[in-house]
Amino acid sequence: MKRILFVWVALLFGIYLNAQDFPLATMSELYDENPDVANCYEGKLKESEKQKAMQYLNYIRSFHNLKPVQYNSTYDKETAKSALINVANALLDHFPKSNYQCYTQDGYNGSTTSNLYLASALSPNNLPGTEKGMQSWIIDANVEDLGHRRNLLNPFLKYTSFGRVDGNSKTQPSYLLTAMSIKVHQFPDYHNLSDWTPEFIAYPYNDYPSAYVDPNWYLSFIVVADKNNIWNNDNKTVDYSQATVEVKDPSNNKLQISNLKYDYLGYGVPNCIYWKTSGLQKEVKYTVTISNVKVKGTPKTFTYWFRITDNPPSANLQPPTPLSPPDNATNVEIPVTLSWSQVSGAQFYALQVSQNSDLTNPIVDLKNLTTNNYTLSALNPSIKYYWRVAAIKDQQMSNWSQTFSFTTKDVPLTAPITITPLDGETNVDLKPTFVWTKVPLADRYHLQVCLDDTFDDFALIINQDNISDTVYTSATKFFPKTIYYWRVRSAKSTSYSNWSDVKTFWTLDPNTVEYEQNSQPNYILIDEPSKAFISLDISYAKSITLYNIFGEKLNLSETIQRPNLIEIPYQKLTNGFWVLEIKTDDKIETKFLMIIK
Repeated sequence: MKRILFVWVALLFGIYLNAQDFPLATMSELYDENPDVANCYEGKLKESEKQKAMQYLNYIRSFHNLKPVQYNSTYDKETAKSALINVANALLDHFPKSNYQCYTQDGYNGSTTSNLYLASALSPNNLPGTEKGMQSWIIDANVEDLGHRRNLLNPFLKYTSFGRVDGNSKTQPSYLLTAMSIKVHQFPDYHNLSDWTPEFIAYPYNDYPSAYVDPNWYLSFIVVADKNNIWNNDNKTVDYSQATVEVKDPSNNKLQISNLKYDYLGYGVPNCIYWKTSGLQKEVKYTVTISNVKVKGTPKTFTYWFRITDNPPSANLQPPTPLSPPDNATNVEIPVTLSWSQVSGAQFYALQVSQNSDLTNPIVDLKNLTTNNYTLSALNPSIKYYWRVAAIKDQQMSNWSQTFSFTTKDVPLTAPITITPLDGETNVDLKPTFVWTKVPLADRYHLQVCLDDTFDDFALIINQDNISDTVYTSATKFFPKTIYYWRVRSAKSTSYSNWSDVKTFWTLDPNTVEYEQNSQPNYILIDEPSKAFISLDISYAKSITLYNIFGEKLNLSETIQRPNLIEIPYQKLTNGFWVLEIKTDDKIETKFLMIIK
């Protein structure tokens, strides 16, 4: 099926429908700067008038339980220039030609993607109100395929833009005309309907305002079988070929059905069945049954009711509009105050907040809010949250609003506070246990233990970057009677806190021999591979022991001890740190050998 994106319409010249008329408007009420059609200037429409058009549209959509649309001013120039072309040439054309009066590319773009309206006006002080255009589009009198109505009732529609121009035509200057253009196609994205429960869009539906119904014109029905892809609702998914329509009054009498039609054109959802019904009256409840509609190959029957009324109930609440924080806001400070528009007649508001875009597993799920704002305090930094609101009156809830999102500001992690070993503590076990304080929001900790305070890689004894707890016990033995330096920092994802203060401790002496730290440098750098032996001047040694960093002793059978001298075979030592323990009669001295080959 070819996807038709544009709306072909009949000329709406001077259409004044039998439904109730709306208040007329004046130029000063509509414009900040009046249009000048003679000079191809569209004027400057008041922002309040643009918002009014959106509100009228959302009012109509609320009777069908459709999500509200948002105003997108990006396309204001297109819709205004489109209306200007229509007035200047005294005609409606969705594909205006380049030789038209006041033609522009913006006007062409607006004409091809919008519902259009054109009517004669009485005088500059008696102009059709903006609601008149909305009334004409939703009734769609004399438009057989109901394209305008179907566009306005598109459940996927998320945005709109509105333009209008009032003035005398350039081609027929004696005519004072009003043109309106409301954009309904080609927006950057559309509503997510994953949380929208209806299966169809019926017109009229439930208690419906009489101002928006012509009882002598077509009623319509659309199936929404696929809520993820608008184009998957075509004739491959929905089949009306065997469908029947029945309309009954409260006494179970059938009303006469005529002109039953269906098509799969691309006006909003690409399927629609429509018909005329004789004898409809106001304030009478009618039941509609549509049978034998094949949806994804399975026959289905749909039943609903409608009543055309001069007094539609206020229970048809419009959803609030989320206001703050703006959608997709980032770096939002905690606490966060959510706010939304007030809804006339609402007694309460419902609010949902979740870390999931479909609002599952909400962290906030309230239905008793009496104000149009709510402050969230228990939030985590650097997290994206989703939220939506609804209005409630007489235990009836409106549709949910559009879902907004915001991301909280990242808060720097704090450094843990070391607990044990204490700074300067002695006689620490050879398999030390390290303890530090918990840091809020951290998902792991990074512990380093070193033989000196440089924390260079070659001197590190422990370098663990994925510790989930605040306690860590070494799996290998440390050297006895040795000074160690340690520090720890918190981490979350790729972020790290500063390091804690560096603390020192001494491992215990198994022989309880007094330890004396030499005033000389505590390490010796060896980087002379040409030598067969490492010669150290140690005249006071009674015995020596050489350990690697894992505490394993090296066999010193080839070590040569001479008076005042010790020679260690160089080839026996691998790259890295070695510990040389030198024992005299009354003390132990430790030196570190750094071997670089």
